[in-house]
Amino acid sequence: MLNLASRTGDFVKYHLAILCALLPLCTGCPQYRDSNVPGDIRQVREPSSGRDYFAYSPIDYDQSRQYALIVVCHGTKGFDSARRQIGDWVKLAEEKQFIVLAPKLDGVNGVFIPKAKKQLKLQQRDEQHILACIRHVRAGFNIAADRIFLTGWSGGGFAVLHTGLGHPDLFRAIAIMQGNFQGDFFGGVGQHIDPYQPVYVAYGSNDVLTGREGQKCVEWLHEQGAAVTENEIAGPHKNHPKTAYRFFERVVRKVPWLHISAVQDEPDSPLTVRFKTLASFAPRRFSWTFGDGGQSPIASPTHTYAREDTYTVSLEAEMPDGLKVRRAVEMPVPQLQLLPVRLGNH
Repeated sequence: MLNLASRTGDFVKYHLAILCALLPLCTGCPQYRDSNVPGDIRQVREPSSGRDYFAYSPIDYDQSRQYALIVVCHGTKGFDSARRQIGDWVKLAEEKQFIVLAPKLDGVNGVFIPKAKKQLKLQQRDEQHILACIRHVRAGFNIAADRIFLTGWSGGGFAVLHTGLGHPDLFRAIAIMQGNFQGDFFGGVGQHIDPYQPVYVAYGSNDVLTGREGQKCVEWLHEQGAAVTENEIAGPHKNHPKTAYRFFERVVRKVPWLHISAVQDEPDSPLTVRFKTLASFAPRRFSWTFGDGGQSPIASPTHTYAREDTYTVSLEAEMPDGLKVRRAVEMPVPQLQLLPVRLGNH
């Protein structure tokens, strides 16, 4: 039995997308352009997957300093592309001195959207490609671990939500710009949501393609406990790189980045866990609680649990200005599958 509402929506989206492609000056749809930056946009073959991505680094790149990395996800193929997306970003990358990466993706069709099972496979494939591209870029450039961001426009919203929410330890923040959304594409992602990872969702008040989907995305993220900032912007279906960049700037200025990791270094003692931290600042003091009554004031403590169980491990770290930042994870021992939990305001 055909889903008439879904098919009708696809038909409308298809013809509106064609209109965007034919009448860019009237509709404001993004078009490929020569941004007149001094450096070259490079098309690179990622060796492990054999798939391509585009990258741009500032012309005066200096290996001795660390750079932010912004990964941009393009929309529906045929109406958008990685090459077009990076063209919208390179001038800003040169001006603000960050590196921008645009992978070629498959699971970003916002017009004739596949069924959930097929879409999930495409999203998983894109996830592996995005992560591989980031590793490839980090091998050649000095990237700041606490300033890696993911953003996407239109159909690229699928990739941002699937990959960005699934890797909060990698992406400082994510931004969906007038993106497509369907809740049944992200059922398995909810368990990985970090309540401290900033998520920005911009949707258009006059966007007949994805405006309502953006609102549904915000509602779903709130239900999952994500740290959502929403912005209803005027105008048609259009990319907004400067808006996404300003959000990332605010995150760096105002939201401390602190992550807990755990490893088992002693094969003969599976209940012994060594904890580490990744932070955007140099903590002055540490205060660990391990969920079984144990505590530690050192940066990377080792703790041995008495029995297998699930424990809430928390860390309070003091920033150089005296502000205390708290993070917590729920961790089954000895499996060590860390699920972030919120312990109150930070």
